[in-house]
Amino acid sequence: MTSSNPEAADSAETPSAALSRRWKIEAHDQDGTSRADDVEAFIQRTGLDTIAPGRFSALLLLNLFAASMAGVMEPSCVVREIKALEGGKNSGFKPGRPLNHLPLKGLWHKHYQVMSLPSLAKNIKRGMDIHGMPLFEQRMKEAQAAGEVRYVQVEDVAALASDVVHGNYMRLHDENRLAGEWLIYARHEDQNYYLTICTHDKATHATVRQQIEDVCGMEFPFVKDLLAAV
Repeated sequence: MTSSNPEAADSAETPSAALSRRWKIEAHDQDGTSRADDVEAFIQRTGLDTIAPGRFSALLLLNLFAASMAGVMEPSCVVREIKALEGGKNSGFKPGRPLNHLPLKGLWHKHYQVMSLPSLAKNIKRGMDIHGMPLFEQRMKEAQAAGEVRYVQVEDVAALASDVVHGNYMRLHDENRLAGEWLIYARHEDQNYYLTICTHDKATHATVRQQIEDVCGMEFPFVKDLLAAV
């Protein structure tokens, strides 16, 4: 798939919502077979043309489509956060915030859910740091109030573990404080323009910025201005 000029998108035989795109779908697999219809079906399935018409980049689409085909990510996790940013239901993840450090300073980010053990472990630790072990602490207070010395019994372990893992996860969810990987977007004239996805790994951020400048800068010229202004 490649980015193209605005006129190219107008000539594509796609639904009317696609006319607001700034690029034309030209996707092929390793055998040279066109995958344009598959990509178009993917766009319709995710609802991106309806949620943010003309405001999602070819770079974001390519990343979501490739990750979906490889089976390494569920695109709905990212689309859910886009819906939230567009005024939909809160997802339980942190609200969108500006990126304050180079090389991505000038843009914004929103966390999205990653279905992986490292991501779950990160939120469990975060929940422990913020909330501790509420059920265990409650049991300790009850024992102190009763003037008794009580020990954790085998039958207590499951409930205590569930409170630390599931309980704290849901507490973070209810507080919109869950953490995940990043959806990168730009703010321009009171609207969001969705650019790409990336990880927390700072070692990759220079490459991510270059991709944004090279691809998204052609679609949305103001993106280069936002990056150059810092």
